[in-house]
Amino acid sequence: MGQPASLARCFRFHRGRGQEQTNRCLGFKMTGTFTTRNHYNPCFWTALWNKEYYAQYCTNERSRKPARDQVVYALNLNANKILKTKVEQVHFHKDLGVAAITPESAKRFCARWYPEKYDTFCEDIASHPETVYLDFEDILSGMETQASYSSLMQAAKLGSLTSVEHKGFLTCLLIMHAMRSYEFMSMLVDMTNSEDVDKWEYFWLLKKTWSSQSFLARAVTVPAFSEWTLWRTSDHTFPLCDSPVMMDRDSLMAVLSPRLLLEINLNIRRPEQYWRVCDEVPGHVLAAFRRRSIANSFREIIFHDQAILEEWKSSDHARARIMALRDPSNLKTCIEEGASRIIFGLKGFDRLDNAGQFSTSLH
Repeated sequence: MGQPASLARCFRFHRGRGQEQTNRCLGFKMTGTFTTRNHYNPCFWTALWNKEYYAQYCTNERSRKPARDQVVYALNLNANKILKTKVEQVHFHKDLGVAAITPESAKRFCARWYPEKYDTFCEDIASHPETVYLDFEDILSGMETQASYSSLMQAAKLGSLTSVEHKGFLTCLLIMHAMRSYEFMSMLVDMTNSEDVDKWEYFWLLKKTWSSQSFLARAVTVPAFSEWTLWRTSDHTFPLCDSPVMMDRDSLMAVLSPRLLLEINLNIRRPEQYWRVCDEVPGHVLAAFRRRSIANSFREIIFHDQAILEEWKSSDHARARIMALRDPSNLKTCIEEGASRIIFGLKGFDRLDNAGQFSTSLH
């Protein structure tokens, strides 16, 4: 199929192989070729919530089991149960990344983005009228090998930052990771479908956005120049929700490891080279972390300690969240609210002027 050059560079396409292949790709059984579990939190990171694996990682000791096979406890919000499971079984969106590209949708795309090539493209489509398939997992995997995720794993190992450059990569990671979260991806796919934009085109737009220096520069400016506090502990303390970059109007809180929590106070402007590490975590910070983690959870919260998850499960916030997620209309509202918080952050937390400058005074 003769896609515009930009499509061919962006994605790996799969040609249909008869009716059996078509059925698999359109929501029936999919095996072999396609990724059926798109993890919004990658397994090489969530494995750190297994204490033995975390210790091995921090000492550069090779684990006998791969990251995806590491065992944790998961508070399943849908089932209202705590289950013992492998990290490959949690924090994924089933079949999200597989999208059919029909000749008709390809034509709509070309007309929208490459109108000057439309006639030639239609002639080529007529010669190759196949439906092809996109597996977005390739793009997600490519992200995970970039420096941004290396910065996350380095912070998890060291319990701190090493340089301004390290902080810069980590800031970019926070923004990009929020954009692959369950609520953001769910809402945007639903939104594009309602606007006659196919799922595969949304993925194309998302990759284009991640590649835009101007977009990332605007999105990271406020977090990068605000007050960073790294709350560090000597033991596993911070359970991991499925959307761990938690944004609100005045702060950003992000879990970096089971022993490292980042809190960014957006009301205080600091130089880029500023951050502080605190080894004593106040009770009000832990309480805020638990409240925000539950509010940012849609599927599972994982930890190594079942007893701690039992405490979380019995809290008023967790009971209210579980009840909200059970009702389809309330679930949709929760997804929209979560995605709206991310969009608010991507636009600069309402702290950038028209020129993209941070409007808060430097302290």
